Amino acid sequence: MSDVTQLNTTVQNAQNVQEVSKQKRPKSAGRLPKTHADYWEQRLYKNSYTRDGKSEEVTGWAVKIQYLGIRKTFTFETPNRRLASAKARDLYLDIVAKGWNTSLAHHKPEMAVRKDDPTVGEFLAEVGAKSGLGARTLQYYCCCLRKIVAGIAAIKAGPEKFDHRTGGNQAWRQTIEAIRLSSISPEKVQAWKVQYLREAGSSPSALQSARRTVNTYIRCGRALFTSRTLKFVTVRLPSPHPFEGITLEKSGSMRYQSHIDAKSLVAAARNELKSQHPESYKAFLLGLFCGLRRAEMDGLEWTAFDWERNLIRLSNTAVLRLKSDDSQAEVEADRELLNELRALQAANTSAFVLSSKLHPRPGSHGQYYRCQRVFEHLIGWLRAKGIKSNKPLHDLRKEFGSLINQKHGLYAAAQALRHSDITTSARHYIARKERVTVGLGALLEAPGVQPPSVDRLESTAADGPKTNTTR
Repeated sequence: MSDVTQLNTTVQNAQNVQEVSKQKRPKSAGRLPKTHADYWEQRLYKNSYTRDGKSEEVTGWAVKIQYLGIRKTFTFETPNRRLASAKARDLYLDIVAKGWNTSLAHHKPEMAVRKDDPTVGEFLAEVGAKSGLGARTLQYYCCCLRKIVAGIAAIKAGPEKFDHRTGGNQAWRQTIEAIRLSSISPEKVQAWKVQYLREAGSSPSALQSARRTVNTYIRCGRALFTSRTLKFVTVRLPSPHPFEGITLEKSGSMRYQSHIDAKSLVAAARNELKSQHPESYKAFLLGLFCGLRRAEMDGLEWTAFDWERNLIRLSNTAVLRLKSDDSQAEVEADRELLNELRALQAANTSAFVLSSKLHPRPGSHGQYYRCQRVFEHLIGWLRAKGIKSNKPLHDLRKEFGSLINQKHGLYAAAQALRHSDITTSARHYIARKERVTVGLGALLEAPGVQPPSVDRLESTAADGPKTNTTR
């Protein structure tokens, strides 16, 4: 065979192979197993779309995969048919091995199947992973929801609820979180709320306290179902959700009512706390003179003091996380207060203003105070002095706000308290310290005393009592 004849034969064979490759594969290829790439190559197709009246074909190959009664379409971003068929085979094998949800979450997250009828625990886990809520905020909201669910399901809280060391608390939580979210309907939440209030009894004060408490539970539980919280949650929620249509109770005025005589209380603190309990004394000063919160006292370091300008600079540190952005501010303090604290600093080797044997836990999600024993002692002392409220230590902050309001006005009080909204100061923290009376007390003087004239009554009512300096 000549070289020319051999060359022609080679070219012809190459053309025949090319023609065969262009033809469809025989139907017998359809009997190939789904684990073979050739099986999926026959089932590839290209989607099309219409633009300006013209039909356009996408460049990537697509395939439909059916398994366990579920059929979905996948598009591969490649014009290479062999590569697309290999991808289809790998995707199918992944679905068979791991299931639809796991495979979709890996290969095509936007197609992930929403979980139907999730449990309370599954819902809370999803919110925790995707809502972006702060750790402490999330924990508080979850606790409130568990409280409501436990009440609806009649799950009593025994000593195990507080057993965080040997797993009692975890087991108690798992019992609650195993309940289906769909079983917590608005009707059941409303029934729980009504029952909670009934159990408070008929005492007006106890009922008012119960209304405020139940409002807190509902407000925090409901916060888990806002559109902002649920923006990226992929579990399918019941409709309506548990708090839809649930209203808050009218809890009455929450404005602070002062029962503190600041002058006598400061004198008692200097006599009874300064030498014997200096840490409680410092906490007392920071609360009444500066309006600091408990967590702010607990994490306050001496480096926050500007002794020359009479300021305390509150900001987030490695161990102190303030309540909000508005809490970061410069707190103006009296020169006498700073002198008092500076004298106490001399006997303190700690970097913190309040000394404690316990170390800070900046990563703790729960409520933890390094100076818990100091606060407990001060609370006991305040109650012995007649401050009988639920939060005597916080009453020092409220008294601070009321005194600022009396001297400088509401806006100055809101600034000193570092509130983001002035209505918070007016609604909760401000008490009227000055006396406002009708001025008719002079009419009740003892018999035989010369009654005041009408002019004097009008003057007394308008300007208050005046001292008669005429001899």
